[in-house]
Amino acid sequence: MKKTYDLLIIGGGPGGYVGAIRAAQLGMKVGLVEKASVGGTCLNIGCIPTKAMFQSAEVAKEAQDAGRYGVNASISGIDYSKVISRKDDVVNQLVGGVKLLLRKNKVDVIKADVSFCGAHTVKDKETGDVFEGQNVLICTGSINAVPPIPGTDGKNVIDSTELMRLEKLPESIAIVGGGVIGCEFANILNAFGSKVTVIEMLPHLLGNMEESCAAFIEKQFLAEGINVLTETKVCSIEDKDTARKVVCEKDGDTVEVEAEYVLISTGRKAQTAGLDAEQFGLKMDHGFVCVDDHMRTSVKGVYAAGDVTGVTALAHAASEGAVIAVENMNGADRTADFANVPKVVFVDPEISSCGLTEAEAKEAGYDVVCGMFNLAGNGKSIAMGKQTGFVKVVSEKKNHEILGMHMVGHGASELVTLFAQLLTLESVLEDVENTIYPHPAVSESIREACLDALGRAVHK
Repeated sequence: MKKTYDLLIIGGGPGGYVGAIRAAQLGMKVGLVEKASVGGTCLNIGCIPTKAMFQSAEVAKEAQDAGRYGVNASISGIDYSKVISRKDDVVNQLVGGVKLLLRKNKVDVIKADVSFCGAHTVKDKETGDVFEGQNVLICTGSINAVPPIPGTDGKNVIDSTELMRLEKLPESIAIVGGGVIGCEFANILNAFGSKVTVIEMLPHLLGNMEESCAAFIEKQFLAEGINVLTETKVCSIEDKDTARKVVCEKDGDTVEVEAEYVLISTGRKAQTAGLDAEQFGLKMDHGFVCVDDHMRTSVKGVYAAGDVTGVTALAHAASEGAVIAVENMNGADRTADFANVPKVVFVDPEISSCGLTEAEAKEAGYDVVCGMFNLAGNGKSIAMGKQTGFVKVVSEKKNHEILGMHMVGHGASELVTLFAQLLTLESVLEDVENTIYPHPAVSESIREACLDALGRAVHK
């Protein structure tokens, strides 16, 4: 069997399914190939299920802390099976919604594991069915990367996907890798009562985030009983009775961490193995598909978007990249600019970031001036009992252009949208100063941080 489409999309995650819907809106006949479940990593085993678990962790913390709000409540324990059940319900609801949207837009969803048998043609590895597209969009995403550490294939050494499928809460866990995934799970599992150790090779957690935010969260982790080992190299993972032993090197000394489970969260790699696209001229770099700023690959009529390009590993960036690709197929001339893509880390308190960090701005040659406002001076934050954190703005000294905005604190995941808008509009500090912010609101801290950069913060 052979089917032909105006657009054939490989991968049904946030890039693939959003691109499919946009293409259908533009009148294209669309085939969407997905080997697992539509929604991809994000909806099924990434962004959404982890946020559902994060919410359960937040509720647990609120219950434990209810007394200081004058509410007499107690927590008798965590029903981990219900945490997982609720997580699965959230995933099923959203995946069902995506399937409905694809049907509504008459997208042909093809469940298959495929490889390229021509520049614009793929074959189902199981059935031999062939699917062809006048245009092709590769959105196969990424998968967990396993480092070359002896013992990563041992018992109870798991990745994030396997962790979310556990039916029993780990009594203890060693997390190898202190990036976004590692820190989010450290926060969640610690809130549920697991004994958590985070092992990171770099000098601080969350290596690509604003360093002041990372330092704040590391201090917060330590205060909450999470053991943090930075500048620590994992040498091997070994069995020890009923536990795992993680053998590390720190400052020239051997450090051993014992835990029931070991989570490997050292990053992700492009999911391109088995596609066999290189033989048809597709340029790749370490497994990632190379694209230009129009999301075009080296093969005419073939585009790519999302994690598989290695540009930025964020679901919202994948969706935007796919839309840009589809619109360019239809005569547009859109370019992708991911410099101001908002980033969020769902820990407690939340972290958000957009634009350049202070270090990146200085490295880029800017004469930098920063402003900072502590949420301990914000009325709404104090009233909520959520005054832990700060807002930091990075700006150019002469013209006051805002280069980056960063936040640790309650509501950071929502306020980062404002950061992105200010940066996209190339705003200066005075644009924020001349905007009246509501009172009381956490967002007032953004204005105060900008005023601080101007040397005239009112409430600092």
